[in-house]
Amino acid sequence: MESQMFSYDTVVSKTGSDTLIKKLSNPKDVAIFLGDNIYDKGLPEPDDYDREEKEKRLVEQLKIVKDFKGRKIFIPGNHDWNHSRPGGLAAVKRQEQFVEQYLDSTDVFIPSNGCAGPVEVRMNKDLVIIVLDSEWWLHKHSKSNRYQQGCTAVSKEQVLTQVKDIILKNKGKNILFTQHHPLFSNGKHGGYFTLIDYIFPLTLVKDNLYIPLPILGSLYPLLRQYGLSRQDISNKDYQQLKNGLLSILNNAENVVFAAGHEHALQFTKYQNLNHIISGAGSKNSALFKGNNALFGHGTKGFARLNYYTNGQCWVEFWEPVKDGSTGKLMYRKPLYATAPSKAEIKEEDLLDLQDSMKYVAVGKQYRASNFKKKILGEHYRNVWATPVEIPYLDLTKYAGGLKPLQLGGGKQTTSLRMIGKDSIQYQFRTVNKDPSDLLPNGFETTFADDFLQDQISSAHPFGALTIPEMASAAGVYHTKPQLVYMPYSRLLGPYLAEVGGRVGIIEIRPDENLSLYKNFGRTKNAIGTETLYEKLKEDNDNEVDQKSFLKARLFDMLIGDWDRHEDQWRWAEFEKDKGAIYRPIPRDRDQVYTKFDGLLPSLFKSFVADIQHFGYEIKDPAELSIAARNLDRNFLNELNLKDWQKIAKELQTELTDSVITSSIKAMPKEAFMVSGNEIIEKLKSRRNQLHDVAVSYYKTLAKEVTIAGSDKYEYLEITREADSTLVCLYKTRKEGNIDTLIYSRKFDNSLTKELNFFLLDERDSAIVKGKSKHPLKIRIVGGDGKDRITDTSNTGKIVIYDTPENNISGSKNTRIVLSNKAWINQYTPNWFKYDKAGIAPSVDYPNGLDGPSFGLSHQIKRYGFRKDPYAFEQKITALYAPKNGAFEVKYRSIFHSLFAKKYDLVFSGDFAGPAYSFNYYGIGNSTPNENHVDFYRVRSRALQANAYFQYRLSERAKFGIGPGLAYVDIMKNRPNSFIGNLADDFSNTDKFITIKSYADLDLRDRKINPQTGFRWLSTINYIWQTNAEQYKHLNLYTSFSGYATPNISFPVTFAVRLGAETNIGDYQFYHASSLGNNENLRGFRNQRFSGKTAYFANTEVRIPVTKIRGYILTGDFGVFGFYDTGRVHSAQIESNTWHQGYGPGVWLNLFDNIFISLGYGFSREDKVLSFNTGFRF
Repeated sequence: MESQMFSYDTVVSKTGSDTLIKKLSNPKDVAIFLGDNIYDKGLPEPDDYDREEKEKRLVEQLKIVKDFKGRKIFIPGNHDWNHSRPGGLAAVKRQEQFVEQYLDSTDVFIPSNGCAGPVEVRMNKDLVIIVLDSEWWLHKHSKSNRYQQGCTAVSKEQVLTQVKDIILKNKGKNILFTQHHPLFSNGKHGGYFTLIDYIFPLTLVKDNLYIPLPILGSLYPLLRQYGLSRQDISNKDYQQLKNGLLSILNNAENVVFAAGHEHALQFTKYQNLNHIISGAGSKNSALFKGNNALFGHGTKGFARLNYYTNGQCWVEFWEPVKDGSTGKLMYRKPLYATAPSKAEIKEEDLLDLQDSMKYVAVGKQYRASNFKKKILGEHYRNVWATPVEIPYLDLTKYAGGLKPLQLGGGKQTTSLRMIGKDSIQYQFRTVNKDPSDLLPNGFETTFADDFLQDQISSAHPFGALTIPEMASAAGVYHTKPQLVYMPYSRLLGPYLAEVGGRVGIIEIRPDENLSLYKNFGRTKNAIGTETLYEKLKEDNDNEVDQKSFLKARLFDMLIGDWDRHEDQWRWAEFEKDKGAIYRPIPRDRDQVYTKFDGLLPSLFKSFVADIQHFGYEIKDPAELSIAARNLDRNFLNELNLKDWQKIAKELQTELTDSVITSSIKAMPKEAFMVSGNEIIEKLKSRRNQLHDVAVSYYKTLAKEVTIAGSDKYEYLEITREADSTLVCLYKTRKEGNIDTLIYSRKFDNSLTKELNFFLLDERDSAIVKGKSKHPLKIRIVGGDGKDRITDTSNTGKIVIYDTPENNISGSKNTRIVLSNKAWINQYTPNWFKYDKAGIAPSVDYPNGLDGPSFGLSHQIKRYGFRKDPYAFEQKITALYAPKNGAFEVKYRSIFHSLFAKKYDLVFSGDFAGPAYSFNYYGIGNSTPNENHVDFYRVRSRALQANAYFQYRLSERAKFGIGPGLAYVDIMKNRPNSFIGNLADDFSNTDKFITIKSYADLDLRDRKINPQTGFRWLSTINYIWQTNAEQYKHLNLYTSFSGYATPNISFPVTFAVRLGAETNIGDYQFYHASSLGNNENLRGFRNQRFSGKTAYFANTEVRIPVTKIRGYILTGDFGVFGFYDTGRVHSAQIESNTWHQGYGPGVWLNLFDNIFISLGYGFSREDKVLSFNTGFRF
């Protein structure tokens, strides 16, 4: 036997199974703890009351492997992350430190530092273990997601990319994939509950809590089956993890997946994947049979994998016997077999490709007719379709020989990272792109995919080759890209299919030591942007060379490079007497010279502002810089207008006509003949505009400026002058004495309107003094240290944020915000967003009587300072119904956190007229319906306006209260109508004052087509009529909607809504509680029954039937059945009938965004069609 694996998820082993483990082990083995090492909240703080007890529990496990002869691996589970609660990251780091100190080893607790992984553990040349912290994926609170924390992946997409990369690199080897959470389970986390769980549901929350709740309590396991908990496989986030891993692992061979989580033992074969649950190290729970599980057992034990020298892999499940010194083999099965030795790779002839050339068109698929060019854009189609001469990349000679490391790339590019014999990393990046990942959900495989792919032709395929000479002349650091053809070479190993036979750019990946390269400033250390932010935060002696960055950014504007986000930069570090200075290294010049013409692209650009057309004129530098907006605001905040003008003129002088011409000729000569002269002339024209562009963009950035300190001691001095504001930031010694001036700038009050200061950690001090005629707004945010902040200016427009224990003083005009909440001192360098505004078409189907309405909506979003999710939103919608000439205007706006954090101000208004319709059949539960629908129709005009003070517990829980005004005009109705035949004249105008409150708890998984969760909505509305009868009444409304979709192969969603409404006091007939087709009782006409009180219940079963995968349309088609019941109560003597409506329906979800449903309701008196955008509830 070559190796054996022991894996189990445990808390405290009360048997002696450790003896068995030690007896069976040898130095080639590994024992893997699959998480939940400490119940039930991980390892507490050192001074917590139960720290000693938790340590004892952990030590019991550590003793098992203290003298274990092989490798030891501990993986964290959800309980180790503080039971998935806030503080989980700190808890898992505490456990890592304790485990590694006890075992005197730094590589046993993985992934380290709370990172996601994946971590590749090479046991031998034929066996690799992959370790992933699956709780990182599911955890919704703070978690490690920074490269400087040692994490290799900082997003879910990167996790999957790296898993795929490890699988590809180890093709043909034995691969053991380990994480805490299983992908398949016949236990509780898989949605399988026992009768005991339904009768005593609290035992699912806490062991031995046997309180019988046989009816109400069964709701909890039921909701868990439908995805309530992130720890259950049916949950949407868990499903995302499961599907992402299966898409990779199902295509791999010789893979075993081992997980814990369930306190049971299980083996499942799923396609090529061997799936093991080994979570019964100390606890056990029920496990159901079936569901493709080949073995399942709900007793304590562990799984063992045996890897043999003949290539076979077997699984065994062991159960400890008595004291655990011996064990019982419960199950044993071979999983797969590889060849006893690796198959010989057929030798290819290693040709000398050093001078070999390939003559090829890099994108002949972008050829187009003249008509297509007008509609989709001319772009650089002719360049893409023109064959050019491209040298082969000789993998054996380039950089002394290149060795592939891993796949990479962004959302469009496929890239391969390689390392040369010179220990420098290189990156091969394909010229042609695949933008399909940019598509919104629902648009895959449609015309949108082809449209986006076609728009790749808007980028110049060889633009990056033209940059080095211009950048060198301007003194801007740069890479030196080379155009190459990647051969089909065995040296690519598992990446052959990904990049073999493709044209791309190869260049140095600027990272770490680049001292041999002048184009990188011969820096000995190049770092990424996230690391740079950490360096600046750690020490105020570190700084960015803002003038160098400005020149680089003006150069970006010259070449039209709009894609300059944070990851497109590296930073060259140069040591000073104290600290370091960092200069920018731009990289990835794939989006220079973008030619975004054509009818449809021009329309598309109105929705995607940051994509800019490279023309003869630089139109709006702010739009061109959207991707770089935060970098610009953080690293250009000390320069004044003269600095900008000087550097712009320098750039104009350095980029002569001859430099520009020579640079563009660096592209292949065939491509130059097609596009070169046009680009040269555009560059000359844009260069001549740089001074004006610099002034324009300086003014944009100067309107609001943010300045951040560091985690060292600092003193901020703000001096208000007559028409300006002087800001000086000093480094101070620990005792408070000024050391060095580290920031200085004078702001013009007529240009700058807001200044934001973040003092960050350690003890800082700040003072605001002097007076201004027109003072600008100043915000000062303290840090975690003991701060002293003083305002003596007494001019107002100053806001100070900090915790209560700090020393803060100001005048009566100083606004001081104190809180112990974490947000008060929070600093995020990438917080700035530009405001948005736009017009969109709008369609509605409000009541069926007036038919569909068509119109436009205008929406505004303003983001503001530290407002979540934004500061202000306004939407105005105007609709017109051609059928009856009805007109409607809707207004809604919200000011987020206007009064305090999460305390909002909401305005809403609605005008409907001049011929808006509703029905009135009289008051009562048994009113007759004896005439045509027109007989009961009431024409009206109505206006209402409300203001609410709202508190957001979260985006899913909102509470509000506020006043309102209402106006209702009942128009003169024809005599031959129900209301016209009544003795009373109902045609009048009523005016109302209202006070309305609401509570909205929305825990649905999605608003359109919800599948799990629930929503509870309640309102209380006091309505006072100010004219005529002067009625006063209180309207109460509540409804509860619940949704459940079992985790089965054929998804069926069960939906139910229960509701009630009542009026207390005297009210107008149109304020009566009503039931009808448009709201809550399908199968009857709108507002069919009216009374003082209404009760209703709606149930639906929603079934997806088929997926629509057409070229034009994509989506889901389904059917539903409904049953509604309800009744009203009034002062009339009436029947106790519960009216019932039922019927079938169909629904259509297009592009996962446009949802419509159509139902046909039957009742004892009518058959009524109902149409909804979305489901009824």
